[in-house]
Amino acid sequence: MSPSPITTTAHRMAALLPWLLAPLLAGCVSLGDKPVLTVYAPQVALPAGEDLPRLDASLAIAEPNASTLLDSNRIAVRPEPSRLQVYAGAVWADAAPALVQAVLVDALGEGEHFRAVVRPSDNVGTEYLLRLDLRHFEVAFPESRKAGVAQVELQATLVEQRRQRVLASRRFRAEAPAGRGRLPEAVPAFEAALSELAGELRVWVLETAQAGSSGR
Repeated sequence: MSPSPITTTAHRMAALLPWLLAPLLAGCVSLGDKPVLTVYAPQVALPAGEDLPRLDASLAIAEPNASTLLDSNRIAVRPEPSRLQVYAGAVWADAAPALVQAVLVDALGEGEHFRAVVRPSDNVGTEYLLRLDLRHFEVAFPESRKAGVAQVELQATLVEQRRQRVLASRRFRAEAPAGRGRLPEAVPAFEAALSELAGELRVWVLETAQAGSSGR
């Protein structure tokens, strides 16, 4: 009995399938000299801060709230004040709010100024909670300047957990020159702006928490 046309076609397709899939699978991995996508993870280092107070208390840093445009792993650039775009072929290692949270947890956790610095999702009881709103996290080209600047802006609110009492709220903003705004210049500029902001935030949190505890 001769095979039916349907059976013959199925056998041919099964034989050809590995050859048809090979180019598609190869396209999923970049093996050439130019990567398809570059992933950046900014690093922040703060000075030891030996003159800063040390608190026998733990701090939780919440993931910042952010607009839809900033709540992404795309690296934002503002070529004009009213226009927000993203860099092609590059992303952050995480969405910007989670990235900023991770940077601040690591930075404020160094130097043993707190008993511990954690995320709320760690489910560890803490004396203080730092709530954040991410207002700016982009390279911008202000009208008054020809060069780009990395801008990082956060609204911070420090809460005493036990009594759910707001101790203080303050806006922090830092900028760093980004040259012509290309990625090799932009990423170090983000690191510099984040380092400046994290340093100011650390001082403010420590002094505010210390003043709050002494005023109980």
